[in-house]
Amino acid sequence: MRFARLSAFILLAAPALAATEPPPLPALDLPAERPVIAAQIAGQDVLLTVDFGADPVVLIGPEAHRRLGLGSEARADGKLVRRGLFQVSVGQVPLAVPFSRETLVIAGRQVTARVLAVAAVPDGQAPGSDGVIGLPLLPHGDVQISRRTAGPPDAGMLAPVVVQARISGNSGALGFDWPLPDGAGRIEVELHNLRAAGMASVASVAGASRLAQAGGGHLDGPVRRVVIGFGVARPVRRLLLDRPVMIAGLAVTSVDVRLFDWAGAADLPPDAGSDRSALTVIGRRGRQRGWPVLKLGDDVLGHCTSLRWLREPGELRLTCPSL
Repeated sequence: MRFARLSAFILLAAPALAATEPPPLPALDLPAERPVIAAQIAGQDVLLTVDFGADPVVLIGPEAHRRLGLGSEARADGKLVRRGLFQVSVGQVPLAVPFSRETLVIAGRQVTARVLAVAAVPDGQAPGSDGVIGLPLLPHGDVQISRRTAGPPDAGMLAPVVVQARISGNSGALGFDWPLPDGAGRIEVELHNLRAAGMASVASVAGASRLAQAGGGHLDGPVRRVVIGFGVARPVRRLLLDRPVMIAGLAVTSVDVRLFDWAGAADLPPDAGSDRSALTVIGRRGRQRGWPVLKLGDDVLGHCTSLRWLREPGELRLTCPSL
């Protein structure tokens, strides 16, 4: 009899329990030229730029940080603000960026996130928006960045290349592993959709070494400095490949190489020049272990019609014309 009463209670409670699980949000499709979503931070309306290649944090520049009053010690509900330092290294440059834990509301769903107070407007922030948000923080299970509708110029359109999404080795960004040809091993790939138009994709020395093993090539041009992340610029040189290296249906023909970052035991092409110091990681942090990473930018991703992430089953889908 007790079992019957318990069963009846479970049957009655089931609808109430099910009601606590909100239905999935509809797919989010954003234009690549301005991938912006509406949100609230600490009860205030904001616009945030979605970055496929960012850590799972929110970056807010100083002007928006002041306007939103995020430096105060309490919020409208009277709760004290939890603060900390976000430790990150951009190659040889270690940073400790102050953050506060804030309640975000996106599409009616609450999300708790670290909101970082960065020193300048975040890299890639769309005009008119207040900051940048990492893709994994979105409550949507299906997010797409669309450049255009496939048309006649895309007659060679391939079916989407589907890869298993994973957290990139030395950051919290989403990425995927890709096997390179000719025994060159695997390389970690990140999708940096906010990287400025015309800026080359960027590889570590370890990553560039594997690309050169797969496609040949040589270093070209002088040492330059380009912004990598958090406003930090690092020295690079251009690697020109003799043969395109295909990664997820995309042809990589050249990359900027971060000369002093993440080399490990890797080496660059023998015609890189006589300055062997360019192949050695220096600085007070000492030699870093090799991290074979490639951060794809607009020079490569610009060929795609769309980039899509599905939380379940944990996939990234790249739809790009065959080249």
